[in-house]
Amino acid sequence: MLKKLLLILVMLAMLVPPALAQDDENPTIAILRFGPLRPFELSEKGTIDMLYEYGILNDEEYATASERGDIEGENINLIFGDAEFDFPTANLLVEEVLDQGADVIIAITTPVAQAAANATIDMDLPPVVLFNTVTSPYAAGFADTSCIKPSHITGSQALAPYETIVPLILEQNPDIQVIGTLFNQAEANGVVSAEAIEAVGTELGLTVELGPIAATADVGTAAEGLVSRGIEAFMIPTDSTVTDGLPSLLSVAEENGIPIFHADASQVYSGATVGAGLSYYQEGVDTARMLIAYLNGDIAIETTAISKQPGMAIAVNLDSAAIQGIEVSEALLAMADFVIENEESTEVDPVLPEMELEDRMAEDMAFLEALMCTDEIIEEQQAEIDAQGE
Repeated sequence: MLKKLLLILVMLAMLVPPALAQDDENPTIAILRFGPLRPFELSEKGTIDMLYEYGILNDEEYATASERGDIEGENINLIFGDAEFDFPTANLLVEEVLDQGADVIIAITTPVAQAAANATIDMDLPPVVLFNTVTSPYAAGFADTSCIKPSHITGSQALAPYETIVPLILEQNPDIQVIGTLFNQAEANGVVSAEAIEAVGTELGLTVELGPIAATADVGTAAEGLVSRGIEAFMIPTDSTVTDGLPSLLSVAEENGIPIFHADASQVYSGATVGAGLSYYQEGVDTARMLIAYLNGDIAIETTAISKQPGMAIAVNLDSAAIQGIEVSEALLAMADFVIENEESTEVDPVLPEMELEDRMAEDMAFLEALMCTDEIIEEQQAEIDAQGE
């Protein structure tokens, strides 16, 4: 009994991180995203909810942060930034928060993570960079493996499970033979995702037509080009540029009666016919787990591996299907976690599961312990790299 009481007291003491309890200035956390898309908003919400749950944000600060308002708080300072889907702006945002003395940069999406990594890699005392909603930090070039990476960088790999998502097209219509995908050639996540879609589609016996683009303005024209090549469904990857151009894609899809499958369940709110992918809210939660533990002094970023989120949610927009003249199959509807019909969604906004703080802290520490980069793991990963280079 005494042992358990002491454990509880220690865990409660962790609520006020050592870095926050000192008389020095509060640590400054910059939360930067590539654009105002729902996945990135959900990621931010997951992080802010966790900071509030742990008592790092008070009621007033939580309300301000939930509206993306900068705060000089009791425990931490928060700075928000949005690149509005512009790569140069992402670089400028990183430079601005560095000038403001950011101690931690939370980089949401691959372009922002790349900007943060590039800007900090040669600094003598770089801020910590925690990334999320990044399809492949390895293809993006700021990590070699989950444990072999710059000592100030870690985060979460949000690689959509395309091996499970692409087959949903055949659940809808087993007679489909040709699908098309759009991707930004300058986004590493888009390229990696398009390659995955092509590989899975080919394995399923589908012909996969590729539509590379360079900017959001290209989406409509590229979509029309795919239609002219006989596609029967769009399979859209987690590509910020293409997703920003969904209105143009929707116009082409509706005109030609072609369904849009998207590797992000939340994109059904933007008109995708079917969405399936990871929880971006959980991406933000996992980032907060790392952030809070780092501020507490419980983890070293250097030896904290890049995580990879499991699981998948499926969503269907029956309103979009009706406009496209498509009847969604019973099999696909039975698999859906939520459905939009008559502009009403059956989804419940994500929130943290209710549990005692003691249990949450234990769960979070277990998550982090599983990410420990031991000498043995690092040696194994380095051996794999060396073998690939031979």
